[in-house]
Amino acid sequence: MNATYTILIIDDEPYAHHLLESYCNKLDYVKIVGNCYNGLEALNEINKQPVDIILLDIQMPEISGIELLDTLQKEDIKVIMVTAYSDYAIETYNYDLVVDYLLKPIKFVRFVKALERAKKMITLEKKETSQNFETNTANTNPTYFCIKEGKTIHKITYESLLYIQSYGNYLKLFLTDGEIKIIRNTISKIDKELSLFEFCRIHKSYLVNLKHVNKIDANRIQIGDITLPLGSNYSHYFKERFIKK
Repeated sequence: MNATYTILIIDDEPYAHHLLESYCNKLDYVKIVGNCYNGLEALNEINKQPVDIILLDIQMPEISGIELLDTLQKEDIKVIMVTAYSDYAIETYNYDLVVDYLLKPIKFVRFVKALERAKKMITLEKKETSQNFETNTANTNPTYFCIKEGKTIHKITYESLLYIQSYGNYLKLFLTDGEIKIIRNTISKIDKELSLFEFCRIHKSYLVNLKHVNKIDANRIQIGDITLPLGSNYSHYFKERFIKK
């Protein structure tokens, strides 16, 4: 039997609740357990019952979405930001809880993609993993690296890796087929190993495959429909490598 994921909608606009509810009702693997119209109400609701995924607006009375994120840092919850303001995207990507950022008006297909991303994160983090990353150093022109998981070795091509996100003592590897792998490693160490293969650090928490970057816009970059932060300390070097690639 497939797992059911509980969802809490937090938004000060009734229309947003109606739209998100209609989207959730089309999916058999999610269940709405509450509707909150401000951050304070949301905190009380979260303390009453376990919640897997939060659909969170940013500009709200009492407690804003950003302030709520600060409060929830240690909670085992996945957050999908839902807002009309793209300017907040970079700020929210500094929170490990945030798995995606949806701009209003939200299309159903994009909504489903965000939920699938949250599901994968939850599933991966529930697994006890001791995956290790190993580059193919024996080859002078490697095209892939390996991940060891127990006695199993997974082969992942550099081409299939979109970007890497630091997550505590782990790294999340986001692949072109939508898969996400979690390995035990640091972003500083893996940055040194991958810098030779058209990967570049863009932020203290992000490393990207230059081949998949399709847009740079001030302090952010675009990979497909995903927006990632471009840190000021990494901007100049990244732009140089991006232009020359």
